[in-house]
Amino acid sequence: MKTKDSKRIVEQGYDDLDDTYRRWVQHARDGYRSEFLAGILSRVPAGANVLEIGCGPGTDAGALAEDRRYTGVDLSAIQLAHAKLAAPAGTLIHADVMEVAFEPSSFDAVVGFYVFNHIPRDQMEALLRRIFGWLRPEGRLFASFGTSDNPGAVQPKWLGRADMYFSSSPVDRTDALLEEVGFAIEAADTVTEEEEGAGPATFHWVVARRPTRGEARR
Repeated sequence: MKTKDSKRIVEQGYDDLDDTYRRWVQHARDGYRSEFLAGILSRVPAGANVLEIGCGPGTDAGALAEDRRYTGVDLSAIQLAHAKLAAPAGTLIHADVMEVAFEPSSFDAVVGFYVFNHIPRDQMEALLRRIFGWLRPEGRLFASFGTSDNPGAVQPKWLGRADMYFSSSPVDRTDALLEEVGFAIEAADTVTEEEEGAGPATFHWVVARRPTRGEARR
């Protein structure tokens, strides 16, 4: 499948799902995601510049934006409209994360909940390199990754309503790619939970830091 086709499917899917996804994601919010979010909030100080990629309807935008400078990016204009209500003081951008432009070393943290599952895995290295460049030295990526060996496929009628594109790599490949890009993995947990209406799902939750220049040279 061509990359532009997968992006079209993801954008259209989230536009079509609208409130169905917003209701469904509240269930996911009550699981390990809430614990992971608490860790982010404890580690990213007030005044920090935070970028959330694939912010969706702003499920966690309000918490991430509190006392911080928040930027959210999403492919779905409909989901992004909800995010703007959740973080009215933030900067919300309707864009493709593979195309949006930020200055180098702009952010103290980049957050990505489930968004990497929609990135064709042959594009993953390019995206991680973009994120690495956007982070300041000592900045961190807080992210969840899929764990299945899926080169890219469309799931019909996801959540009972819309076709959706998914892609992922096994945990060892994801960790190796992060390290190849230059990240230092500080924490990684692989967690299986029941998704409402979808059965068990396994995600790899990672905290990865951009080292200082001195560390990178060693």
